[in-house]
Amino acid sequence: QVLEQLQPGALGTMLEAELKTGKGAQKKYMIKQVECIEQYQANEALKEAKDLLKLRHSNICIYKELFLTWNNEVPSLFLCLVMQHSGQGDLSALIKEKRQKSEKIRDMVIQRFLGQMVDALFYAHGQNILHRNIKPSNILVTGEASFMLSDFSTETLMKDEMKWKIRVEESRYFKSWMAPETLGFSFTEKSDVWSLGSVLLDMMTC
Repeated sequence: QVLEQLQPGALGTMLEAELKTGKGAQKKYMIKQVECIEQYQANEALKEAKDLLKLRHSNICIYKELFLTWNNEVPSLFLCLVMQHSGQGDLSALIKEKRQKSEKIRDMVIQRFLGQMVDALFYAHGQNILHRNIKPSNILVTGEASFMLSDFSTETLMKDEMKWKIRVEESRYFKSWMAPETLGFSFTEKSDVWSLGSVLLDMMTC
């Protein structure tokens, strides 16, 4: 059951959902819905995204399920990625809160953040999986000094030129996390590290 639709981005819409079991138990998930322009693109993106189901790291969001669905209202085909729900917000909200209060994020928190994110990226890159979209809103806060990488993107979806142009136009901050080569649709382990460094700078300056 969908509880809430969050602010949509150029690459898709995030839904907060709840799974109700026969025993009355309730579990929350986040569902990323990405519109695909054609069947071929949807199938390729689904094939690439299947690797995300293998990720098992304490600082990486667990992907529970992937599926394709047709929306008659649009009408269009959507790739849906079901992820665990941290329930504590994301790093962009934390940075915004600190800015409003003119407070710094403590050095210990920043050090823990960097250690956890480097370890998570080292693990993902070892599985030949790139994130491609590291920014504060895609890093979940799971405790005072505990963080989790979320919302990985596939190569097929990130190379959708139409979505890319919308994305860059909509967000004046977007380019600040992008490695220069990604503007030419070139994504590597190094471009992930560039983005992580940009997020780190954002945290340190607030």
